[in-house]
Amino acid sequence: MMVTAPRSGSPPEHCHLAELPDDDPAWLDLVAEAPDATAFHLPAWARAVAGTYGYSPAVLAHRDRSGRVAAGVPVARVRRFSGRALVSLPFTDRCAPLARNAGSLAALAAGLVGWSSRHGMPVEVRGALPATPGWTQVVAGVEHVLDLRAGAESLRGRFSATHRRWLRQAERSGLSVRIGSSADEMEAFYGLHLLTRRRQGVPVQPRRFFDAIWRHLVVPGHGAVLLARTPAGRAVAGVVVLVSNGTAIVKFQASDATSWELRPNHLCYWTAIRWAADAGHHRFEFGRTESRHAGLQQWKAGWGGEAAPLVYSTTGAGMPDRGGNRALDAALSHVIRRSPPLVCRALGALLYRYAG
Repeated sequence: MMVTAPRSGSPPEHCHLAELPDDDPAWLDLVAEAPDATAFHLPAWARAVAGTYGYSPAVLAHRDRSGRVAAGVPVARVRRFSGRALVSLPFTDRCAPLARNAGSLAALAAGLVGWSSRHGMPVEVRGALPATPGWTQVVAGVEHVLDLRAGAESLRGRFSATHRRWLRQAERSGLSVRIGSSADEMEAFYGLHLLTRRRQGVPVQPRRFFDAIWRHLVVPGHGAVLLARTPAGRAVAGVVVLVSNGTAIVKFQASDATSWELRPNHLCYWTAIRWAADAGHHRFEFGRTESRHAGLQQWKAGWGGEAAPLVYSTTGAGMPDRGGNRALDAALSHVIRRSPPLVCRALGALLYRYAG
């Protein structure tokens, strides 16, 4: 679904944007104060992505008359097969701009249109913007969000009957879930990630990306790796959760299909929800689901969260069609499912740099 933002008069004044380092103290002040900031607004996330794929991260910011950052958005310059683009942010489900008030957000939106025009580079913001001339908004998928403030045990009663049944089955299966305390857990998760991506027929992200997430986010306390293991100690499912500012986000999930009858995914998600609630987080996000994946949407809805359309905003010519080339995708999927893991990893290393 695509909607062109209607024209709403002249753009706000003072729309020239400042380009700041992603760890600029004035930007970090806004991140700390904005109620809708998440782990994706932290310099740590931008550095994990940029360091893996060779992007140049920054923050484009609108300053008020006192010089304070009143609105801003983290960005990275990427090179795609269709050309260069500025994205907030690659490999990120949602990274809407942060602003102190509606006027500052409108000024930032207008300033980004001007930046795109001056630099001849399209801009993609992974979030909604106010109606501003030059922007087009696209519904890129659905996100499910669970309010944790009632407490984990109260939430369990709101799960679908199917989820509650499968969760009881998982708890009786002998599986246990451990919250990772060493890099070994991330290594075990990557093995499951490789199995999952190959089964799905999509390229595998590089191991160095997960090493960077562990180093920049998990170790400093902005995330966790949870693994479900059999009594023999074999990892059969896992999730990577990123946390900041009261919001926990499932960024990656992976599992071994040969153990699905034990329902390890249910035990992982339930443990992640309890862990986030016990840590005082008030919001649990299940990540983006593409609109065409109705089954996955139903699975996420079974946890009792609310679904909302996930809107991305674009300005400037040359933005790629997010639908992609379905025939090419199908052919690539066929190759991946029938290739050894080494080939799957090589394809990911080659393609993901241009797919952010």
